[in-house]
Amino acid sequence: MKKWLLFCLLYIPLLGVLFIYRNEIMDWSQNNASYTNLTILTTVFAIFPVLPFKLIIALLGYAFGPVMGGMVSWLGTMISSLITYGVFRWLLRDTGDSYLKKIPGLKGLTIMMQEQTFSAVLLARMIPIIPQMAVNVYAGTAGLPFWSYMIASGLGRLPSIALYAYAGKNAAEHPLATLTIFIIYVLLLVLAFVSYRKRLKQIQEVEDGS
Repeated sequence: MKKWLLFCLLYIPLLGVLFIYRNEIMDWSQNNASYTNLTILTTVFAIFPVLPFKLIIALLGYAFGPVMGGMVSWLGTMISSLITYGVFRWLLRDTGDSYLKKIPGLKGLTIMMQEQTFSAVLLARMIPIIPQMAVNVYAGTAGLPFWSYMIASGLGRLPSIALYAYAGKNAAEHPLATLTIFIIYVLLLVLAFVSYRKRLKQIQEVEDGS
């Protein structure tokens, strides 16, 4: 309980400060652009979601190009995943378990992660409707294999980050190319979602038969 209270006392004020000064922070990032500064910025915004992260990716892609914008967005999300994993594995395990129980529809994904960590995390990262913070919290709370979790997270995030970073820079100038990439991304999402639903159905059938 004391750990949870300390976490709230640290997290909530920081979240409020970042929300109040979010515009100033984005202006600062443009005037002090470097891989290090932008990676720190994206890590902070991934942990403290005062702005939609897809918007952050698009803004970085627009301001610094799809390569630099996409790279620092990817690194930021990976570092945030690592931090969240560590916090909930070693400091807030009970709190993480309570948080996960409040999220509807997570039971099937939980079973998938326990049985097939790599493929389950990979699918979860690709499907937008699955809360990404919930994946991070579960990975730490359940003590999922670290490297399977991190590699699957890195691969699963690549398509969406590449899309939003490219669109942020090129949507206005190259709408047809952007639309083509978006269609390919949607097809990947459909395949990922179908695989996810199929696996959930198999899990449900096993539970009903047991």
